[in-house]
Amino acid sequence: MGTTNNNGLQSESPANLSGNLSREPAQVWHALSLIGQQLQNLASAMGEGSFAPGHFSPTVAPPHAPTVNELVNDYLLAKARAGRCDRYLRALKNSLSKFVEGRAQMSAGTVTSAEIEKWIFDRKWKPRTQKGYLADVRTLYNFAVRRGLVNHNPANGVENPTLDPPVVSLHRPVEVARVLEFARAWDLNLCRLIALRYFAGLRSSEANLLRESEIGGTHIEVTAANAKTRRRRLVTIQPALRAWLDLGGSLAFGDKEQRMRKFCAALATAEGIKWPHNVTRHSFVSYHVAQFQNSGKSALEAGHSEQMLFAQYRELVTPSAAKDFWEIVPGDRLSVTEPGPVTPARSLRYATPSPALRTENPLQSPRPFHQDACNRILAACRTYPPKDY
Repeated sequence: MGTTNNNGLQSESPANLSGNLSREPAQVWHALSLIGQQLQNLASAMGEGSFAPGHFSPTVAPPHAPTVNELVNDYLLAKARAGRCDRYLRALKNSLSKFVEGRAQMSAGTVTSAEIEKWIFDRKWKPRTQKGYLADVRTLYNFAVRRGLVNHNPANGVENPTLDPPVVSLHRPVEVARVLEFARAWDLNLCRLIALRYFAGLRSSEANLLRESEIGGTHIEVTAANAKTRRRRLVTIQPALRAWLDLGGSLAFGDKEQRMRKFCAALATAEGIKWPHNVTRHSFVSYHVAQFQNSGKSALEAGHSEQMLFAQYRELVTPSAAKDFWEIVPGDRLSVTEPGPVTPARSLRYATPSPALRTENPLQSPRPFHQDACNRILAACRTYPPKDY
């Protein structure tokens, strides 16, 4: 029998707990249920909310847990149906396919934190790559937990790798002028694209999707569908950008990424100028902050937060360098001969005559932009190799 304490709670003294519990399993469970009820009552009396033993996740996998291969397939399909962009889906599939290797037929619920940690840190990946892949596996298992496919997320038990401060690479004004004049001789359409990336700060993916109809008289519209953040924004057309756009050319050409790779290789050979990752965007934000001294405006036009702007771009260049950057305009039309070198009629004050500007760049027929990107990704992600990697 129970007794009543000062809090009005009834306490139980189950005698069956003092004996050999293994001989009376039913009594054991009954006693434990009484203890649980009293803990619930105690938590309610103390105003601590509910005591919910059901919140604790067992460590064993549910009987219906999918294999790792099946889980990755389901996750990619869900992301494609949700309308994620092609580039994101390709990157996600790339990282998760590496996770599938060697464990395709394993039950997703049996993967441990130690196994994920070993996979992340035993590879020869750089810390930033390790962090990105770990984040992808975390989101994969968060998806599985939400759908009740597994009971817990083993990736949450893995520590994030320590990253070195990011190195922001940008081109000096003299290099920007040489790049644009080289592009002008190489391919006027490509020159137009690169000028937009330098002077409007567009991400490469945003520039590749930009249409001529979105370039206005005073502003460029980055639509929500094309923006990485899925938020529409307007970018002011500064006089330098207007001067380069007035040269002509068109954005309606295909195979932009492949042509950019060929251009960068030719640029390195002819001018000795390297093309670091995001160099045009880094240049835009750095020179914009230094020139206009308005971090809010710079962040708004770049399409990211002020926190990132201050962390990476503040006081990276001098005001004089920024002034030079925003004064870069085209020189006189270059005289191009085929197939010999080109001679500039008049060089910019930043540009030095190139030893040999190659003009070999066969144009390829433009390919139409596919609106039904989601279905293509769905088809690509529908079948993972069924074998173990």
